[in-house]
Amino acid sequence: MTSRFRRAATWALLAVSIAAPAAFVGLRLTVPSDGGRVAFYEDAWSEAGVRIDPIDAPASGLRAGDLVERIAGRSMETWAALALDPTAARPGGDPVRYAVQRGPEQLSLDITWAPPAIGGALSEGWSVLLFSIAIAGLAAFVYRRRPDEPAATALVLAACGAAGSSVPWFLGTTTSDMALGGPFVLHTLLTAGLYMLMWPAAVHLALVFPAPHPFAVRHPRVVPGVYAIAGGAYAAALAIARLGSAGTLDWIGTWPRVQLAIVVPCLVLWLVLAARGYLRAAGPEARARTRWAALGAATSAVLGLLLFQVPELLTGQALVPASWIGLIALPLPIGLAVGILRDRLFDIEVFVSRAVIYGGLTVGVLATYAVAVTVISSVAGPGQGYGASLLSTGIAALVALPLRDGLQRLVNRLLYGDRDQPWRAMQRLGSRLEWAANPDRAFPAIADTVADALRLPYVAVEVFDEVGGSTIAAEHGRAPASVEALPLVHGAEPVGRLLLGVRGGEHGFRADELALLRDLARQAGAAVHAQRLRDELARSRERLVIAREEERRRLRRDLHDGLGPSLAAIGMRAEAAAAVMHRDPDAARSQLEALTAETATATGDVRRLVDGLRPPALDELGLVGAIASQAARLDRPGEDTSAEASIAVDCDPPTLPELPAAVEVAAYRIAVEAMTNAVRHASARMCRVWIKAGSQLTVEITDDGVGLPDLPRPGTGIESMRERAAELGGDVAVERRPEGGTRVVARLPLGRGKAA
Repeated sequence: MTSRFRRAATWALLAVSIAAPAAFVGLRLTVPSDGGRVAFYEDAWSEAGVRIDPIDAPASGLRAGDLVERIAGRSMETWAALALDPTAARPGGDPVRYAVQRGPEQLSLDITWAPPAIGGALSEGWSVLLFSIAIAGLAAFVYRRRPDEPAATALVLAACGAAGSSVPWFLGTTTSDMALGGPFVLHTLLTAGLYMLMWPAAVHLALVFPAPHPFAVRHPRVVPGVYAIAGGAYAAALAIARLGSAGTLDWIGTWPRVQLAIVVPCLVLWLVLAARGYLRAAGPEARARTRWAALGAATSAVLGLLLFQVPELLTGQALVPASWIGLIALPLPIGLAVGILRDRLFDIEVFVSRAVIYGGLTVGVLATYAVAVTVISSVAGPGQGYGASLLSTGIAALVALPLRDGLQRLVNRLLYGDRDQPWRAMQRLGSRLEWAANPDRAFPAIADTVADALRLPYVAVEVFDEVGGSTIAAEHGRAPASVEALPLVHGAEPVGRLLLGVRGGEHGFRADELALLRDLARQAGAAVHAQRLRDELARSRERLVIAREEERRRLRRDLHDGLGPSLAAIGMRAEAAAAVMHRDPDAARSQLEALTAETATATGDVRRLVDGLRPPALDELGLVGAIASQAARLDRPGEDTSAEASIAVDCDPPTLPELPAAVEVAAYRIAVEAMTNAVRHASARMCRVWIKAGSQLTVEITDDGVGLPDLPRPGTGIESMRERAAELGGDVAVERRPEGGTRVVARLPLGRGKAA
């Protein structure tokens, strides 16, 4: 219900703002008048009377600058005081007696009222009339399309103020309107009431466009408060001005200054909020909306410079009549309307680029020409018109090319980022990655940097995992319907993809943009790979800690539940044997025999625990002997395998140096796992283990089995081998042999193993 009421009230206010000025125009066309327009923004109001500035075809007898003191026997002060009194007698009949001061003369004139011919005034203000109709129509169209958009409501309220007050303002009020009361009151309500609605509406628009300000979102009463404060301040200022005025006419004369006291703070606040919204616009949609609004404002400003200010500076005369002023102001509401609708009717970037470049170039050349003419004329003296113009033209031509290049670089930087300076994008990405130590910051840093480097609407970082799956690690912007993918590669290993959205109005990337994107992708690929290594290291450490704690728990359980009770039983039997040794030697002997059996069991438990910590064959036979012993067991069918295979173990040098314990265990486990896979799963007939010790320990296992499948999927055994090598800083490679079979190569660094 609240939303429906708000919409109905907004439509009603817009209808009033259109109907009221239309009614005022109707009154001016039909109600008899003296045609004496009041110069509202001049010192026209005083206790003595009202000074007029006739418009169109004023009644015979009145002149510009006349001070009307009395109409129909009443002073203008009295008529102003009776404006709201419906019972007051009004002038009627022809003619009407006027008391007028014209210079030093006091005149008494009989003035005949007639409907004024305001066609000339309307034609002179055609652009203001067009502006009023256009802004009201634009606001109605936008609100009809986006009734729930906060900026649409603000645009309607601003349009109500602008459309409702502009036409009555340039038509003005007359001294006869004051005597009649009603037309003067209507003019005051429109030019003072609706006009003052426009400025808090501008602040409202800046608070919600391109997106609602966070403070306004947290405090919903801020927007109504803007209108309340502006309206309250205006009413209070009018009341204070009334108390300080000698009469009603003096008070009416203060109205423009009172309005200015409210308009200026609202204007400043609007500019500050609008600039903040433009600079802090986040996301491609918000930036596109601000660009449309900025384009409208810039177009109005450039048209004003090119058609009015600059020509008046150069020639003393504007290029177009002053009546075009409303047409020049029209691009601003059009830009706001398109920004609010955000329908993307066509892309703005190319248009903005050319408008800024050639508009700035034109203004710069004209300004250079004007300065050059002024300086040359002041130095060379008068009478050098042709020579000064020729020299100024040459100076302007020299300035034009570097100015155009500078503007082109500026626009390219704003629209296309670092496309023309790829080193800047690389430097920015490196700097951001340097400060992004964890994936939560590193991947967003990549996406944000690539988006900023080329001003792309959408960038996502897709990361591959170890099993071939993918996930979106970071996004910038909203995903479009289709994206272009750029692979992220480290070495020859694909680690992810960059998903890129093409800028609006373009179908792809240029060659120089693709080159920059590939450079960024290489750096990003290295960063993604580093993050993957970091994650793998963290998971490896986690597995090590878990394995260590599990091993400790197993040892505690075995010691507590197995070896502990056995040792306690041995102690008790020893005490029992000692107690009966002198009385009953046979019973003591029986106890000692049982003690011997329990001691053997405890010794077996201890051996089992020791074997679980480290293969005993390594201590008894060494690495080569332990592997050869396991190979011999695999050679014999019927024990560890159902197939007969021949396994050879070679070593270089024949006697290995002393190896770190961790390296020995890892090499043994990897060799045993590879031999077992060759015999059990690959149906190998021949298998060879070759061990070489140098700066690192290399264990190579080759077989003549069936080999790897076309699409290998690492199993538990292969993953176990790789994890054992990775824990020591080494690696394991599993590959297909050209002549058939499989080759497994494990490289274990000896230095890191010793340090570990």
